[in-house]
Amino acid sequence: MSCIVCNSNQELKFQGLKDWEYETYTPIDFYQCSNCGLLSQKPLPRTEEIHSFYPTEYRNYLPIGSGIFSQLKKIKFRNQAQKLSKFFKQDSRILEIGYGNGELLLAFKDLGYHNLYGCDFSNDATERLTQNGIHIQVANVEQEIPFKKEFDIILLNNVIEHFLDPVAVIKNCYSKLKPGGQLILFTPNTRAMEFKIFGKYWAGLHVPRHIHLFNKHNLEIMAHHCQFSSIKFYTDLDPAQWAISVQNLLQDSKAFHSKLRNGMSFYMVPLSIIFIPIALLQRLTGNSTGILAVLKK
Repeated sequence: MSCIVCNSNQELKFQGLKDWEYETYTPIDFYQCSNCGLLSQKPLPRTEEIHSFYPTEYRNYLPIGSGIFSQLKKIKFRNQAQKLSKFFKQDSRILEIGYGNGELLLAFKDLGYHNLYGCDFSNDATERLTQNGIHIQVANVEQEIPFKKEFDIILLNNVIEHFLDPVAVIKNCYSKLKPGGQLILFTPNTRAMEFKIFGKYWAGLHVPRHIHLFNKHNLEIMAHHCQFSSIKFYTDLDPAQWAISVQNLLQDSKAFHSKLRNGMSFYMVPLSIIFIPIALLQRLTGNSTGILAVLKK
């Protein structure tokens, strides 16, 4: 039971966790590194079973719709694209790994970026993205990134925690960056306030889809091992993680268990709005729900 980041021992943290969002009923054990704090599934799932973790109603792969949640997500991705634009030049060659339904790439397109690429293990959004002039490949980036070009920017937007071998992915990203290029990743923060409060119900666990979970310390170690020259951290705002944590807690109760649609309860959106002040406070204190890390080659 050794940590993939620092090779230290890992100890049992959670046992037999369920999937409260999509009810795939896959019991998961998480072990935590005694040195760097990396949280990992043990044993690791088999490659061939990972697709079963993502049901047809998985919300990140749903077609872009017109409902209130879809519109809120569209606003979120546009704001995210505007926030990230400070790291880009207008002619930057940008690759997003794990683009889901493509909303972030389309938001960049709307902002005037045209040198856009995407890579995912699913081809569900390929047609729409290619019609918008975005170059798409379907591949397992733990093995290789299939594009022959080098990139100014590579994005991993809440994706690194889904990989069996995130260290291999980071190394492959490094090899595909131009000198001075940047790898920008969002990922849940295991030192966030919600994790301390909710424990096994924390939304960041996202059982069984999140396989390795990080904090600033182990991301720094991994960046150094993968030869990046620097890593900088920024705060992220995501009140929905509070709402999902509460939802997980209620879903584990017979009294409050309800039928979810696309992994979300009827109270998900209003609850997210209620938690905005707390999420803002987290952002101000620098201990936000998620981590935005910028690794420079």
